[in-house]
Amino acid sequence: MEKKQTRKEQALQTRSNILTVCTGLLREHTFDELSISMICREADISVGAFYHHFKTKSDIIVELYRDVDDVFVNDILPVCRQLPPLEAILQYLCEQCGYAETMGIDSIKNVYKAQIDNGNTFFASNARGLPDGLRCLLQRAVRECCLKTDTDIEKLLEDLLIMSRGVIYYWCIRNGEINVRDYIYHMAEGYLQAYIANPSISL
Repeated sequence: MEKKQTRKEQALQTRSNILTVCTGLLREHTFDELSISMICREADISVGAFYHHFKTKSDIIVELYRDVDDVFVNDILPVCRQLPPLEAILQYLCEQCGYAETMGIDSIKNVYKAQIDNGNTFFASNARGLPDGLRCLLQRAVRECCLKTDTDIEKLLEDLLIMSRGVIYYWCIRNGEINVRDYIYHMAEGYLQAYIANPSISL
């Protein structure tokens, strides 16, 4: 006999279904075109059920962006760890900007809107998977004497994230007409020169 789902399991399944439906709809519609009634119709749930899981439509974007952390922790960080310490940092930032291309301009624009409107605590946290992965790479570079031993890792982490987010923002307002990977690679490469333990060694 099949085990009956608990209410918690049913709730998690419904939430997951809503996110899956939204992911599919966002491939065919802009975020502004997407309505809660459209989501509910595709997910076969009531409007009340939607609001039980999400306060606003923007909450969907915040939740979908949490998946980015999982990708960076489980897929991208392990690959970057195989690279030399400084190159690993640069490639990690390239992947962050490249992931924006994968999500698409419309989705990223709405990620930024969601950050401003109601997701500041989540997006600004450097304890999340993506920032924490970069922190690990910076710590490794200091440990292996590629960066100066007195490097303020938290400050450098913040600076690099401001830089990468700025490149993504610029990519959005240029409607995708720039190569985000090239931009962040060369900007971060130049910035890291000030932190290199042996100035005679270039990146």
